[in-house]
Amino acid sequence: MSSLPLTMKFMTWNVNGIRALTQYHPYCDDLHKNYREILDYLDADIICLQETKITRSKLESDLALVPGYDSYWSFHRTKSGYSGVVIYVKEHLKLLAAEEGISGILSGNVAMPGSDSISASPGSLLTPTNGPVRKVGGYPRLQTEMYGPLEDILEEENDSWTPPPPKLLSPAATFARFQELDSEGRGLILDFGFFVLFNLYCPNETDETRLPFKMDYYHVLEARVRELIQEGREVMVLGDMNVVPTELDHCDPEKWKKETGCDDFGNTQPRRWFNSFLAPKGPLTDLYRVFHEGEKGAFTCWNTKINARPSNYGTRLDFILVTSGLVPWFKSCDRRPQVVGSDHCPVVAEMYAELALEKSPVERDQGLQAAAFATDSKGDLDTGMSDVALDSKRRLRDILDSYGGSNDHTLAAKYFDEFSGKQQKLSMFFKKPAASLAPATNPHSPPPPPAEKRPAQLPDTSPQPKKKLFFSPDQSPSKDHVPPPTHVSTSTSPPSVTPPSPIPSNVQQAPKKNGGATIRSTGGKATKKVTAGAGSKSSGGQQSMLSFFSSPSPKTAKESTSTAKEEFGSKSSASTPGNSLSQSAADMLSQSSVASASQQSQPLSQSEEDSQTSTPSTFRPSDFADWIPGSNEIMPFQSNAEETTSTWQNLFQPRQIPKCRFHNVACTEYTVNKKGPNKGRRFFLCSLPVGAEGDAIGQKPEFRCDYFEWRNPDRKK
Repeated sequence: MSSLPLTMKFMTWNVNGIRALTQYHPYCDDLHKNYREILDYLDADIICLQETKITRSKLESDLALVPGYDSYWSFHRTKSGYSGVVIYVKEHLKLLAAEEGISGILSGNVAMPGSDSISASPGSLLTPTNGPVRKVGGYPRLQTEMYGPLEDILEEENDSWTPPPPKLLSPAATFARFQELDSEGRGLILDFGFFVLFNLYCPNETDETRLPFKMDYYHVLEARVRELIQEGREVMVLGDMNVVPTELDHCDPEKWKKETGCDDFGNTQPRRWFNSFLAPKGPLTDLYRVFHEGEKGAFTCWNTKINARPSNYGTRLDFILVTSGLVPWFKSCDRRPQVVGSDHCPVVAEMYAELALEKSPVERDQGLQAAAFATDSKGDLDTGMSDVALDSKRRLRDILDSYGGSNDHTLAAKYFDEFSGKQQKLSMFFKKPAASLAPATNPHSPPPPPAEKRPAQLPDTSPQPKKKLFFSPDQSPSKDHVPPPTHVSTSTSPPSVTPPSPIPSNVQQAPKKNGGATIRSTGGKATKKVTAGAGSKSSGGQQSMLSFFSSPSPKTAKESTSTAKEEFGSKSSASTPGNSLSQSAADMLSQSSVASASQQSQPLSQSEEDSQTSTPSTFRPSDFADWIPGSNEIMPFQSNAEETTSTWQNLFQPRQIPKCRFHNVACTEYTVNKKGPNKGRRFFLCSLPVGAEGDAIGQKPEFRCDYFEWRNPDRKK
């Protein structure tokens, strides 16, 4: 006995891009970062998603191979980022067959005209190139009534887009039409034995030219469903049907009538077909209306561009349709408008764990006769047998187990070549490799030696990739600390240096610090680098621009003079003894240093002391007036500093968002995306959600008014 759950949940949801789900709450949280958490959050055994907007070449393993689920995909054959459907099935559920498309063309179950016909009996096996595949059955015939290609319609109707009534096409034309209908990745079919499940994303009537394609898709779907019912199968159709059947499923039917000029809301070809496809006229039942008959506002799709979801200004496009034999098995069917991530919301249905089915009159008579002679363990008449004779309880778990099935179907994503190890995707060569794990340790290997006994490792001398340096090696800022002041000897005698021990030339020795000087060994040659003292403000790396406009402090001036003298003295000592010019220059530098020191030893006034003890970060605009001629007239900082600052701030400050005149609330900014002279222009509208009464002012204060304003009204068109 399998461990199936007591109940079975189904979900249909148009996600409007499956890769964008992780950007919404709560999926963007840490708890729902991966798709396993998202599917578990949706809480369904069979999850049918539409409009995935992904191609097979861009399908990643985290989407295709979700732990605990088997996924079945259908992609658009030529267009990227358009349509596409997927079904996630929990691993404990077994399938008899899985097919892509609704006509049977893609699974090879409809033969081309003129070739050998293929038997369409359910349960038979085919042997295509990728292995045996069990057939679902109920394939439409090549004499299905359809409109055909749009070119034929325009030729017959003298360039009119209005299609004529459907007609029987030739077998070759029907076969080609089947291929065209299933090439957009709009349908998947799974056979669970007890029922056959369809996941559909029906075409939308974006313009008049798409109407024949949409109607042909509906007609092929109806032909497939009716063929399955004739074979004794139960059918479930889930998905975005892209049709609003009645006024009860529309937020503002009166506005639609006014815009189209049609008084009959249901008098359109898609609505007429859909209503004839539903019971009592058709074979399927709208499961939501079984549990919510006559409910208003039960919408599943909203226009997010006008913020219509908060006011529930939408339509009902997502359905769960079942045959009459499955209706008693369902205990509920509800919407989940609180689940975000798309312009649609999910629709969920749940089945009973067991169901009491009434027996036929003959079975009931036989059961009553057996109950009349039945006794319990004490020998008394068992009165409970009469209830068993009248009704028979059937468990959903037992019914599904009786059909068998497996999870090994070639349509499953785990058998794709790129995920089964047969083929690598091109994107794998450009992805960053995963972090390498620590190597597994052998339990029988000896323990590693202690840290103090381990041999010293030589530094890595392998060539490293070159990086762009933003600082020269001598000017790179220190990150840890500033070294102490440096004392450099100016003696002419060479310093005594102990010869170091021989070191291989290809090994770079760690730098040695000698007071403030740093000695590096490179290729056997010693280079001395003198580091500035702690009091130097240049030791912090790149200086601020304001430091060039401030007066140096007495301490800094004294240190810079001393350093210059020492450097000059070192250079003069390195020259020849007969160089009298260098010696006289050193004497002049010494005299100027004494004079500067005596001048700095004089007491300073309060203003001078403040100016010299100020740090470079305390820059004052008045400093410009000390050395820029005419700065008082050009930059009168003292008189209008606040006014100048305010002027610049107002110049770069964004425009204040206006408020609508009716609600007195801040508006929302939009951008024109439609092609034309105003494309790219920004404008403001009332931020309240759109209401059922339109955009007129004064009708309902909780809905949007008709306020409109351009962001730049003076812009030339």
